[in-house]
Amino acid sequence: MNKRALIKFFGDIYGTGYRFFIKQKAIELGLKGYCKLNAQDQIEVEVEGSKKAIDEFLLFVQKGVSPQADSNSFTLELYDDLKGYVRMESDIV
Repeated sequence: MNKRALIKFFGDIYGTGYRFFIKQKAIELGLKGYCKLNAQDQIEVEVEGSKKAIDEFLLFVQKGVSPQADSNSFTLELYDDLKGYVRMESDIV
């Protein structure tokens, strides 16, 4: 069964490498979606894939995405419906 997760990071996000680490982990787990800085100055991540991969990604998020960050504040929403992403995209290289 596949799942979709929407995560928004806030607080200490600038200069921490969040988007880089998130994109790399998502690709490693075979997740598809996006990671970008949104208009509210939050890093917004939406990924979808197998329940196992989503669970592993959420463990990664809970442990702390970036060693450079002073905090690890985020919100999380889980969904059963998928949007059909075909790759993991980011607003960074």
